[in-house]
Amino acid sequence: MSGAEPSPSDLSRLVARQLGRQPSVKFEVASKCVYGWPSVILNQPLDLSGEPHPNLYYLTCPWLRRELARLEDGGFIGRLQQSIAADAELRNDLKRCQADHAAEYRSAMEAGDHGLPQRDMFIAGVSDKEMLKCLHSQMAWFLVHPDYLAGQVLVDAVGELWCPDERCAGWMDELMDRRTESPGREMP
Repeated sequence: MSGAEPSPSDLSRLVARQLGRQPSVKFEVASKCVYGWPSVILNQPLDLSGEPHPNLYYLTCPWLRRELARLEDGGFIGRLQQSIAADAELRNDLKRCQADHAAEYRSAMEAGDHGLPQRDMFIAGVSDKEMLKCLHSQMAWFLVHPDYLAGQVLVDAVGELWCPDERCAGWMDELMDRRTESPGREMP
């Protein structure tokens, strides 16, 4: 990187690049990879149009997003769900983490004084505390809460947790270089 510290707007642009789209919610970086780049964002509980957003934590790391999509395509959610159903320790830990997520979500809603009715919002918006949905949301929860047992199962299934090429550094260099070339002009 060129030596300049990335600004919050630079990090926001990097997150958009990681996701391949503009985020639909206001957020802050909740976890970083070993290279120091955003890997998980903490979303506001409402999207930009004022609707409840189920993903309090959202995975941005492009390496993990791709690896988890591969696992999902291979039926890993079903296999992990079967493991949780057969293993009381995994099942109880999932329930604990779902309750913790619901409490964090309620707290975020209360902090924003949104005036909407409170309801429990579990990881990835599931309605049953014993069910899984979206490996990306499960991994995001784990990266912020590393005591999540199902998250460790995901890490074991992925193998390498972080990319070997530090691609986000290159992307940030591009963003910072473009910003330096066009000072005062806001980039998309």
